[in-house]
Amino acid sequence: MKFISLAVSVVVAMIGCIMYFRTRKKITAALDADQPVKWLKRLKIFGLVITIFGVWLVIGCIITLIFGSASTEELTVDVIPPRVNFSIFGYQPSETMVVGWGIMAVLIITAVILRIFFIPRLSDDPGKFQNAIETIVEFVENYTSERTTTDGRFMYGYIFAIGMTLLGDAVSELMGFRSPSSDIMFTAALSLLAFIMANWYGIRKLTLKGRLKSMMNPSPLLLPIRIITDLANPLSMACRLFGNTISGMIIMNLIYSVLGNFNAFIPSIVGLYFNVFTALIQTVIFITLTLSNINEATTIPES
Repeated sequence: MKFISLAVSVVVAMIGCIMYFRTRKKITAALDADQPVKWLKRLKIFGLVITIFGVWLVIGCIITLIFGSASTEELTVDVIPPRVNFSIFGYQPSETMVVGWGIMAVLIITAVILRIFFIPRLSDDPGKFQNAIETIVEFVENYTSERTTTDGRFMYGYIFAIGMTLLGDAVSELMGFRSPSSDIMFTAALSLLAFIMANWYGIRKLTLKGRLKSMMNPSPLLLPIRIITDLANPLSMACRLFGNTISGMIIMNLIYSVLGNFNAFIPSIVGLYFNVFTALIQTVIFITLTLSNINEATTIPES
């Protein structure tokens, strides 16, 4: 039965390949004769799709012949990340914590290398690399200053660090590691830090009395509601980032489990959406919410 499946897959790939190359010849002839080729181009794309599908089936069948059918196991996802097999001074960190340490180490080493070998060589006639770095820094600084008061524009270094950390989380998941963002403790720590910074900026600019007064605007009866709202912000941000990350992880695990030996190419392509594109969106949302909270805390209410 396995050899029959392989033979059928080879036939499908050959049919698609023949259709593709014959259609190419017909398109060339039609162009020379100044005839319409719109339907031929569609047929060419269809042949290419069949070829790719057939090759994918062939690869899956060959893997099945060599290694046997994929074992079917119950899909389980641990919401709480498992612990690693070693301890540090008696403490056994989680997998996400170790991955997070690795991401931070890469970012710190990269920053040190840039500071030692690149920053001293900045020139008035920048090259491509310096232009790229300056463009990124300028974009982050403008994005930060446009969404906060003048006090918040100096936060672009922190915002850039948070963005690069979350981007590193996405890359680590794409490489097969569990993203630190799938750990509720990690997202809670980021959200709590954003909450502390927003209120610290607010108290520094308005004083504690002014901060409380702004929360009571336009009526003192709103103070309890505003306090509850502010306390709910970090919880909402943490759950949003955690939920989107772990849902993407669950979907990817489902894809791997369902496809079995036919995992070639598809998880990599789908992973670009669930591990990279979605992560980038969540990074922008998290940063924007952080800046919005700071802007709200530092804004003097109209009397």
